[in-house]
Amino acid sequence: MAAVATSGDVQEIVSKLSSDKAKAREEGVKLLSMWLEGERSIEFCKFIGQNTARIKLNEIPRSETWPFLVKLLTQCVSSEISASKRRAPKLIFAKTLRIAI
Repeated sequence: MAAVATSGDVQEIVSKLSSDKAKAREEGVKLLSMWLEGERSIEFCKFIGQNTARIKLNEIPRSETWPFLVKLLTQCVSSEISASKRRAPKLIFAKTLRIAI
């Protein structure tokens, strides 16, 4: 049986992705990546998709929608790239963004 995604699960991901600390953002990306793998992804995508479908025209997307998550993830990738001056950026950021899109 697949795990059911809840608002709390998404809020945990959002809080970690929006953190100022690189380690917390990496944990958020790993957590999101975990939800986007295997059978868990079906329930997660269904939950996020239903919330996304409720967005009205000209409404700012809430935190439990695809546009909000992709925007946060894009900001994390950008932060990772700009912070990686002496080392290569961690691949999990790009892989998770690719999976989410």
